[in-house]
Amino acid sequence: RGQLWLAPLTKGGNAPFRRLCASEFGAEVVVSEMAFARFLAKGARVERARVRRHEGDAGDCFGAQIATNAIEEGVNAALIASGEFGADFVDLNCGCPIHETWKRGLGAALLKKPAKLERLVEGIASRIDVPLTVKIRLGIDSSSQARRIAEGLENAGASAVVVHGRTKEQRYTKAADYDVIRDIVRERNIPIIGNGDVLTWYDARDRMEHSGVAAMMVGRGALIKPWIFKEYRERKCWNPTVEQRVGVYYTLRNYMREGFGDDELGKRRFDEFFPWHLGFFCRYRPL
Repeated sequence: RGQLWLAPLTKGGNAPFRRLCASEFGAEVVVSEMAFARFLAKGARVERARVRRHEGDAGDCFGAQIATNAIEEGVNAALIASGEFGADFVDLNCGCPIHETWKRGLGAALLKKPAKLERLVEGIASRIDVPLTVKIRLGIDSSSQARRIAEGLENAGASAVVVHGRTKEQRYTKAADYDVIRDIVRERNIPIIGNGDVLTWYDARDRMEHSGVAAMMVGRGALIKPWIFKEYRERKCWNPTVEQRVGVYYTLRNYMREGFGDDELGKRRFDEFFPWHLGFFCRYRPL
């Protein structure tokens, strides 16, 4: 149980999509899309919505992902996510490569200063009552710093480390390196979760067996076919008919209308998110 996690997905990790994955297809561990801790701690409506747990959208275990480079705002945001919104664990984003995050010194930028990152993790983990996990990449450029960083994170009090098998500069241009992830697993005493290039249920199985990770995190694979969780649990491919696929789309539509509301703001959010998800759904190809 809990071996396939829904990744924190910018834009894609909205509550209706999480609900689709959890309620319809059995995702047991889901993580919210990233929230900026500074604005979450200040009560920003958008950031609060990102980490709010709703009935049916959280599986058996719900994690709230935050982005911060300061201990106090990280602690405050984590306490809001866990105390007010019921997060079972908090995940610190140290892997996001996008410019908006990088220029603020957040996400993958934290990998540039491992000692500062360790102090940040220790400062947050020691003051919250739920586990703190950390999501990282292999490093900034072509050289992998992940083994050393993972060691420091374990010593600082991280409960688990999620490793995306690419560097910040690689983005999605190269295959995820599960050999490095395997080395990290062998060296560490906390759970390591693998991430990257999981597009089918057997990708998850094969990469888990190769690397020895405790679980796999799936992002794009779930956006393309949210039933990947059902496939992994049953250990077989599900090739839905056209009618069944349309049914999935209608279910998401209904969840969005229910979750976003019927007012003008809700309609604008629906018009923004639903076509975006359809763009991923249309990439599905039967196996």
